[in-house]
Amino acid sequence: MKKMLSRRLLPGLGLVIAVAACEDETEPGNELTVEESIALVKGVGALLADTTIIPIHVSEDSIVVACPAGGRAKLVGAVIEEPGDTAVLGLDYLITPTGCVVTGDALEFTLGGDPALRYQLRVEIVGLLEHFDVSGMITGGLSWQLEDRSGGCEIALTLAAVPDLATQTLVGTYSGTLCGHEVEIDAADLLVVDL
Repeated sequence: MKKMLSRRLLPGLGLVIAVAACEDETEPGNELTVEESIALVKGVGALLADTTIIPIHVSEDSIVVACPAGGRAKLVGAVIEEPGDTAVLGLDYLITPTGCVVTGDALEFTLGGDPALRYQLRVEIVGLLEHFDVSGMITGGLSWQLEDRSGGCEIALTLAAVPDLATQTLVGTYSGTLCGHEVEIDAADLLVVDL
């Protein structure tokens, strides 16, 4: 009886697993273009750079904020400010959006954590501006909705840049994979803090 029952359940179990796997993937034709993918990351960056966002809940290790156009996002991490002979400035945040509406390059995305997005930026200043070391990454994943399309986006971008003191910006690129695309993006386009 057990063998017969397990033979009947196996095809059904296989179908459930196959359906679940299909639900996690972006349907063909719904993928974001390179331009749309960059706009999505810019939208998240704009959320981090927004000094007017309203906290909904604050705890010792996290803050939940209202996204400007709807939804919310949980931020875990901190702004880094370490004075000394080698001063360190930057930020390290894990961002988990829930129905968070963001805008990048005039495109409006509704985002969910899938699992979440980590944004890291670190600037080390040695002595009296004798040497700078800049590092950063944007990694993780998000679920997205753009008009009538939806899907998931995995992100693995690494920053290679140097500061330009005259313009107070970073000169360099974020490179890696973004929503299935190999990209190189101007660092200044994704910078969320002033140097």
